[in-house]
Amino acid sequence: MIRAKQISSLSSSARSFFLGGTRSSAADGNSCTSAEDERCVLTRRHQTRPEALHTGNRVFTRPSPLPLHVSPPVLPVKPDPVNHKIPPLSDGTEVCLVDPTLPITSVKSSNVKAIGREHLGEVYTTSASKDSSEGAPPINASSDVSSTTTTVSGKRKNMAPKDDKGLSEPSGEMVRMTPAPRQYCNSGYVVENVSSILRRFKWGPAAEEALHNSGVKMDAYQANQVLKQMDNYANALGFFYWLKTQPGFKHDGHTYTTMVGNLGRAKQFGEINELLNEMVRDGCQPNTVTYNRLIHSYGRANYLEEAMDVFTQMQEAGCEPDRVTYCTLIDIHAKAGFLDIAMDMYQRMQAAGLSPDTFTYSVIINCLGKAGHLPAAHRLFCEMVDQGCTPSLVTFNIMIALHAKARNYQSALKLYRGLRSAGFRPDKVTYSIVMEVLGHCGFLEEAEGVFTEMQCKNWVPDEHVYGLLVDLWGKAGNVEKSWQWYQAMLHAGLRPNVPTCNSLLSTLLRGHRLSEAYNLLQSMLALGLQSSLQTYTLLLSCCTDARSNFDLGFCGQLMAVSGHPAHMFLLKMPPAGSDGQKVREHVSSFLDYMHSEDRESKRGLIDAVVEFLHKSGLKEEACLVWEVAAVKNVYPDALTEKSSSYWLINLHVMSEGTAVTALSRTLAWFRKQMLVSGECPSRIDIVTGWGRRSRVTGTSMVRQAVEELLNVFNFPFFTENGNSGCFVGCGEPLKNWLHESYVERMHLL
Repeated sequence: MIRAKQISSLSSSARSFFLGGTRSSAADGNSCTSAEDERCVLTRRHQTRPEALHTGNRVFTRPSPLPLHVSPPVLPVKPDPVNHKIPPLSDGTEVCLVDPTLPITSVKSSNVKAIGREHLGEVYTTSASKDSSEGAPPINASSDVSSTTTTVSGKRKNMAPKDDKGLSEPSGEMVRMTPAPRQYCNSGYVVENVSSILRRFKWGPAAEEALHNSGVKMDAYQANQVLKQMDNYANALGFFYWLKTQPGFKHDGHTYTTMVGNLGRAKQFGEINELLNEMVRDGCQPNTVTYNRLIHSYGRANYLEEAMDVFTQMQEAGCEPDRVTYCTLIDIHAKAGFLDIAMDMYQRMQAAGLSPDTFTYSVIINCLGKAGHLPAAHRLFCEMVDQGCTPSLVTFNIMIALHAKARNYQSALKLYRGLRSAGFRPDKVTYSIVMEVLGHCGFLEEAEGVFTEMQCKNWVPDEHVYGLLVDLWGKAGNVEKSWQWYQAMLHAGLRPNVPTCNSLLSTLLRGHRLSEAYNLLQSMLALGLQSSLQTYTLLLSCCTDARSNFDLGFCGQLMAVSGHPAHMFLLKMPPAGSDGQKVREHVSSFLDYMHSEDRESKRGLIDAVVEFLHKSGLKEEACLVWEVAAVKNVYPDALTEKSSSYWLINLHVMSEGTAVTALSRTLAWFRKQMLVSGECPSRIDIVTGWGRRSRVTGTSMVRQAVEELLNVFNFPFFTENGNSGCFVGCGEPLKNWLHESYVERMHLL
């Protein structure tokens, strides 16, 4: 039974830390509880992939859900709000990245510039519907309508069609993109009535008959409100075309734009193409909002080239990009690892005369922080305040989360103080971050106290909050507490999401409780939750570390039960052969299929695949997988040129097998380039850092594996400035070593 502590009952050491102490190092090398750290910008809806289970052959039938035999958690009676209030932090003597001279305390929440929900949705909302079976065909106008065309990288990209006058010259019968006035006094009733019908029926004859029997008459404004509430693109499209058959009804630019957004969330780019053609034929020209929806849709599906094509074409059509346009492009490129393009878009936005607002600053600060540039993110935060742009609660949450992820826990808590001093009340995101900070510092019971504080402030914990406690206790190795919080979530009437199941699954696998992991996986599928890339990555890593043949076979069953397409990818991996071309094509095809997955998830899977192949003795195949992944930008920071002929090989986020594979092939590439061009790197830094699975600097498993490889092949390395996690090679010794023929075969050791 769970009994969460109250804030007022914190232990003395924990209270000292939480309210201004000096303890700042995490017990765990991991600095962030979950990869789903986008919550600091806006709460995300966790996604499922409905196509996942239809790829591989089904091996096991779905059982009934897990039995619930645990009583709901008994939480303390709400304490006195006065005693429950968190006192201010003491200043202390510790250096804080937040400039104490900044007038943060003068910031008042009432002065925060309002950010429209539609703007937030443009950049951050994610789709609950995910159909990756649909590709991203170019938007191509029909034969009877001319179109704007560009060529990018040899591919023809067609965009929204124009009429004879072009998009910049709307025809006389074009529908104006201004809000249509309501034509009926019972507009709200009509919208709710129709929405209720569409929620009860999938689109088809029954839905049409129900709408006909209701006798409602709709205008474009009401239709648009209904379309905004629909999350199934097929139902929305059926309803959209049904409206066109109704006497006296005519779609306007708003309904078309909303429908474009619905199709974009489902990645139905072919349908978008047809809809845009119809939009122009109906006299409704795409405007900036329409183009923003298209850019957002392509960006969310990771089709960055197509998103940039739309950006170019909207300007050719006479539509000026706005802040939302630039923020969307900044966000999607930064998340994909192209920080240089993201910052270029920021500069172009400023050159266009669009000064950053709170929302824009928040987006860029988040992007910089996620890319590992926390000092730059902090400088921008300071610039934001200096320019008189008031940070919002979202901005504070972003900064607190970034410092927490970087293990700057004191800075995170001082920012929390600044948030409260500015007059903001913590929300669920804020409380979650503070819980995470306490959990990483070992104060798990105190983190439960924040859970109670949150309830006392009338915030209802959601799946993410429960999932955070499941994850924190799991990372601490307490399987029972992790399981109890999972059951508490079920008793609270909440449906677990995939990340929470992954956290519990990881806990069970680390505890070598394979049968319980099997039951959890079965119950997860029975609840209709589809395995994610992270799910399969956990199972594959467990298989790699299997202690016996029995465990190996059991893990193989778990991977098959998951039903994830990655399992068939691994099972059908061809042998390397003489040139490795079949493996390259196989890996490239799979990564194209997983194109819309986020880069961190893909990197985690590829890391697990390379590690598995490397430890299984399939080292040629492991190298080929890594090389294709590097070309596909799965590892954007693995190799960078710091200055002319000065290169950095970054291995610190990899497992030891992947690090050795990546290093071997990268050094072989340097040798090949040197033999072709005659130019040799003047210096190579090999960074191992902490290593993904290590906790103590200098004893990293990655560092040990890399050092052993370099010693075996007599690499002329040294360390400098006491940095034991970075091996340096330079000058003539490096050049002579790269001429050795065995550099080509290092990966076979």
